[in-house]
Amino acid sequence: MCRWFAYLSPTEPSLLEDTLINPANSLSRQVHDHYLPQLISHDPKDLKDADHLTTARNSIYNIDGLGVAWYTTSYADFELKNTGQSSDGQQAEGLWPAVYKTVQPPLNDLNFRSLCRNTETRCCFAHIRAASGTPIAIVNNHPFLFGRHAFMHNGVVSNFSAIKRALCQEMSEAAFGAINGGTDSEHLAALYMTYLTKNGGAETFATTYSIEEMEQAMHQTVSILIATQKRILGAKAAPNSLNLCATDGTKLIAYRFRNHATQQPPSLYYSTKAGTTLNRKYPDHPDGKDVPGRMEGKDVSEHGKHLIVASEPSTYIAEDWVLVGKNQVILADPGTKTFEVRDVQYEKGWDAEDPAAA
Repeated sequence: MCRWFAYLSPTEPSLLEDTLINPANSLSRQVHDHYLPQLISHDPKDLKDADHLTTARNSIYNIDGLGVAWYTTSYADFELKNTGQSSDGQQAEGLWPAVYKTVQPPLNDLNFRSLCRNTETRCCFAHIRAASGTPIAIVNNHPFLFGRHAFMHNGVVSNFSAIKRALCQEMSEAAFGAINGGTDSEHLAALYMTYLTKNGGAETFATTYSIEEMEQAMHQTVSILIATQKRILGAKAAPNSLNLCATDGTKLIAYRFRNHATQQPPSLYYSTKAGTTLNRKYPDHPDGKDVPGRMEGKDVSEHGKHLIVASEPSTYIAEDWVLVGKNQVILADPGTKTFEVRDVQYEKGWDAEDPAAA
């Protein structure tokens, strides 16, 4: 399993150092430290009773690679001579993801630390990897980019080697051709782009789509995946853990999903408040009010609306974070003032048995 972090705001930039490095439970530190409120008891007397299958899907060590994608208008500002601003002052036109990937430990990677200290963005995807059978290599690090679209995954596609060829046959030529690595996650991303673009060519990767189209494409991806497993493997098809997230820089969709009757997916939380605590321009500190040096700053009311979706909370205020329910989807489109958390359209026959639990 892995860990990931997503930030989206129409107006409020976030410094990558503030979100990905500085907090005591930042993504960079989740390579070996974890905080899972509402999911697993943190009382020492209860630790022995923690659900083994839940902890098994929240790996202790995530040391097999890091990737971060942040959205910027820099290329469009120079190449197309536009401002990257829509009429209401929000970023829209010309957004494109830049990406940095490494297999070095994040906190020991001086390039990563320098990049984070000097980069702000209104949309960021970051991911640390625990490899599930494919090589440790930069091309296998998330997020995966398809034009202006970014995609990342925490979990596992069960029996991937048995269904990989069949999944590839479902993909558009452009999506299949954009795959650089060998992970189940990147193949899911290509399948998602196939349905999002309606089998379009590579030029359609530069297009934005509605949040409804993004939701439909994600649902179709999950549906075809499970149908393919059932068709090829029958009753031997095992459940999948699919914590998925996709963005075009202005909209975001996230899934917390496992197709098993009782087992939980990996952890996933969201917050519409924690961005203020993470931002050094504002009072407070992600590690607590007793941390010196952050008790003054701009009024909290000045902070722009934002959404964080992450495998684990990265600030100390537990009530600022909401655990996403099993088999739920988050839909966020600031442009249409859409923010919904609702149940996934779960199809009859999706449940699978876990042989590891037998």
